[in-house]
Amino acid sequence: MRILFLTYYFPPLGGSGIVRVSKFIKYLKREGYQISVITIKNIPFYYYDYEVLKELLPINIYRSESLDFARLLYFFGIKKRFSYAGTEFSHFLNKIFFPDAKIGFLPLGYLTSYSVIQKEKPDIIFATSPPYTILLLALLLKKRFSLPLISDFRDLYPTGTIPPPFYFKGLIKSLRNLIYKNSDKIIAAHYETLKAFLNNDKIVFLPNGYDPEDFLVEKKDLETKSILYAGNLERNSKDLLFLAKDLEEVSDLKIYLCGHIDFLLEKEIRKYKNIVYLGSLPHKEVCALMKGADYLLYLSKPNQIIGLKLFEYIGARKPIIFLGEISEEIKMLNEKYKIGYFYSEVKERIKRKEFLEINKEIADYFSFPYLVKRLKEVINSLIK
Repeated sequence: MRILFLTYYFPPLGGSGIVRVSKFIKYLKREGYQISVITIKNIPFYYYDYEVLKELLPINIYRSESLDFARLLYFFGIKKRFSYAGTEFSHFLNKIFFPDAKIGFLPLGYLTSYSVIQKEKPDIIFATSPPYTILLLALLLKKRFSLPLISDFRDLYPTGTIPPPFYFKGLIKSLRNLIYKNSDKIIAAHYETLKAFLNNDKIVFLPNGYDPEDFLVEKKDLETKSILYAGNLERNSKDLLFLAKDLEEVSDLKIYLCGHIDFLLEKEIRKYKNIVYLGSLPHKEVCALMKGADYLLYLSKPNQIIGLKLFEYIGARKPIIFLGEISEEIKMLNEKYKIGYFYSEVKERIKRKEFLEINKEIADYFSFPYLVKRLKEVINSLIK
């Protein structure tokens, strides 16, 4: 069976936006599916991961030209994007262009896709968003070629945690109805997206997950009893500093950080003897540290969607500690699967450096091999 994937973000671009589609492709390939991918040519980006691309090959990757701003920047010589500045500018462009700043990908992406479909003759289209321009492209291709379409929502619909401009609300509602009417199946990575589609007979909840092969590394023990935070730290610093103060009298227990840290926060944490910053590390080394840590720290915000890091924590099979204003999605997930502990409930046990039990039985449920088995059921149900 041939599957055509439509995705704007794809390796060698790195970061969380490429993980879901990359792991789906990796494990669908092992199940015997023939994969083709349509994506964009090089754009400025803050992180590149060539190892992930090597893991996926050989597959047919078609990189299209584009008229969107990111591609034009690269064309004129800007090869690197600063993460914060780039994100803020993208938010600005998303207030001007509908459905998003990547709409310039649509015309040339359509021409590339048209040619590829005639050549490859796929049996089904899998389109992952954001950007939602990709879903518009998928709708046009479905109409032209009458192929089954799976529309995948990695983030909250319609604009993640950032509310859309009021003048787009009518258009967003129309787009949502168009996607629902013309998609054969809709896959949502978050519970909140399910609510956007009141009539949900087409919708399948398929959360993000972790790759068990990432954890085949030997565990790396830390020097002391350890609370490990893996990931970027820019906006959650208050909760981290609260934790450091709360545990400063506990001997032989330290908070270890690995990932990109805002330079102001990096300056601030030097004041704390119980915080150790390990820097940005290769992914395999981070997985080894997760396996060696005593506790894994997850910092939460009220309206924050669940990040991929949480599922990697589950894959590490170590106690997860939630700290901050806990989002409803995390509360719901924890109530259903018992994936971790809220710091306020177990802080005295942590101060005594006690062992915390974990629910090992649910780890397989969030592994990508298991999630791809469920995705296979969706795909096969649409092929007659």
